Amino acid sequence: MDDAAPQKPLKRRPRGEAVKGFLAADRTPMWMTITMLLMGASGTYFLAPRINAEFEAQKIKTDFVIRNYSDLRTKMEDFQGLFMMSAQKASAGDDVRAEVIKLYELSGRISAQTLSMLPMFTTAEGPKATAELNQALNGMISFLVENAEEKPTTDAALKTFNTNMVAALTKMIPPLLELYVRIGDVGRLSPTEKDIDLAARK
Repeated sequence: MDDAAPQKPLKRRPRGEAVKGFLAADRTPMWMTITMLLMGASGTYFLAPRINAEFEAQKIKTDFVIRNYSDLRTKMEDFQGLFMMSAQKASAGDDVRAEVIKLYELSGRISAQTLSMLPMFTTAEGPKATAELNQALNGMISFLVENAEEKPTTDAALKTFNTNMVAALTKMIPPLLELYVRIGDVGRLSPTEKDIDLAARK
């Protein structure tokens, strides 16, 4: 017969104290682990989609700026170069009808591109610059058409021709600069001294 004293049954801790002790243990507190898991889940389901959407929106705007700025600059370089060459030929009395046709084609392509930009602009300056640029390009072509029939034969006539040619070219500069700035605004860029440059030409 075993004379050993009977063991006392283990005293069970109340459920509330057990949970409290488990959550507040010496190791990493369980409450902190749970909190971090909840925060991670919130970031995954709420913050991540919003951040991704913002990145996608900015990517679209950046692509818009890169594509349109580069394409428009190339077209304008072609237009300006062809205009200057055509003006020289016209002043020499040469036939510029072929060049005028090419200028009309370039002007149409520029107009189509600037028209496609309109939905991206958030202020009235973008559409206004677009309209003024197209008007200036048409004015440059009209200058050539009006002066293509007769060669300047005197110094005074040549001076008048050159003055009118420079005036037609100069009218194109402010709206073009304005349009470049507004394209940069879409991509949240900040062109250097843009307000000063534009103010000097108004």
